[in-house]
Amino acid sequence: MRLIINILALVGVLAIGGGIYGWTKFGDDYKTFKSFDAKAGEVYWEMWTKLKKSRVTAEATVWIKEFDEGVTKEDAEESMKLVANEMNMKIVGELPLSEQVFAETGEPQRYLKIFEFCDARTARMMVDYNVFISAYLPCRVSMVERKDGTFALYSMNMDMILHGGETLPPELFKKASRVKETILAVMEKGAAGDF
Repeated sequence: MRLIINILALVGVLAIGGGIYGWTKFGDDYKTFKSFDAKAGEVYWEMWTKLKKSRVTAEATVWIKEFDEGVTKEDAEESMKLVANEMNMKIVGELPLSEQVFAETGEPQRYLKIFEFCDARTARMMVDYNVFISAYLPCRVSMVERKDGTFALYSMNMDMILHGGETLPPELFKKASRVKETILAVMEKGAAGDF
């Protein structure tokens, strides 16, 4: 009986020691994380889940919308542009990368075109809030012909900007959320060829 009591006491001492060590090692990190937006844990858990599976950071940090059956790249492009226009999002650039590579190499390429969208006022507010956000501008949606011949749209998961750190100021959060909704609508309607 005495042996069991001693073992339990040792386990208790080790648990307390481990807790103290853990808190001194990770306590500040925990406090910092708790100061983040309420959805930060959810955002990072989703990213971690995808990263464990794919082992590719880019794959873990994007939204993907596959084309519906029968939708052509021309249908998708027209739909994307109409939706962006209807939602007052400017198309600020188009990069026909597969055409450029073909022009440089003469070799046929799978389709790859990047569309750039921007709400200039919101972009300005975001950069005024934190200059590092400028590296994520403008919003991009890539139209990609995959190796199997199917098409999909890809864009950065904006939840990391909206919820990944400290909570954004209310007005900025509202405007940035609208940009997110617009990009998701552009992808959804584009992939569906919905005019």
